[in-house]
Amino acid sequence: MKKKNFVSGRTLSCWLLTPLLLLSVLVSATENNSLSARDIMAQVDARDEGENSVATSAMILIDSRNRQRVRQLKQYAKEYGDKQKYMAHFLSPADLKDTVYINYDWNASADVDDESWLFLPALNKVKRISSEDRSAAFLGSDFSYADISGFELEWYDYRIIKESEMVDGHDCWVIEYEPKAALRDKVLRTTGDVKTQTWVRKDIFFQVKSKIWKARAGEIKYFMATDVEQIDGIWTAQKMQMITTKNDKRQHSSIFLIQDINFGVGVGDDIFLPDNMQRAAAMN
Repeated sequence: MKKKNFVSGRTLSCWLLTPLLLLSVLVSATENNSLSARDIMAQVDARDEGENSVATSAMILIDSRNRQRVRQLKQYAKEYGDKQKYMAHFLSPADLKDTVYINYDWNASADVDDESWLFLPALNKVKRISSEDRSAAFLGSDFSYADISGFELEWYDYRIIKESEMVDGHDCWVIEYEPKAALRDKVLRTTGDVKTQTWVRKDIFFQVKSKIWKARAGEIKYFMATDVEQIDGIWTAQKMQMITTKNDKRQHSSIFLIQDINFGVGVGDDIFLPDNMQRAAAMN
């Protein structure tokens, strides 16, 4: 959300295919006249999402009575070969101003767990987000820290449950994935997700909708990515929504609106250093 860390498409990250490997997948798919569920998800993860990007966004929180709270933030992302670094700096409201979140999304080949930090100006301290905390709500939203940080392709088993279903006029595969048996406990601790069904556009390998069963009894989340357009040659969802339901009743929802985004712009390295989080907040 890589656009993965802008919460795009269910925030996939990690495990980038090399061009040669991607070509081999495509050739194999042509020979078999079909892609496996894992092949499809690998290509979702391999989409070009730019080497770096800067975005201005709004995060809108909506409660069960449809009351809204709006948060403005600026987001930065940069590729470093074996990882992607991401930083979100909150500009408003006053109680969140200058809060900074940093995430290092390591590729699977690095064999390193993702790392995250949160700077809270009211406490003037940097908090490291542990793996057990990644299933928690991201600053009160319906997105979790795990959603923001990224998706681990190798943690799951995949299957196609529907070869074709239309979403907003686009033909999609419907894919279901669950944690591998050996990793189930780790996945539940990290994400809180038991099972996910996702709708992937066939023309651009983009996730536009998901249904996520949570470990908490009766809780299901619904994700939607809309206003999908090419910006600087990169397919981008400009509106992303997560809805939390409990026993089929809506509890809360959150919307990310990308108001402005630029790919390929210069992004410095210092803003991604946890030791510089306070200074990064002051710079923006």
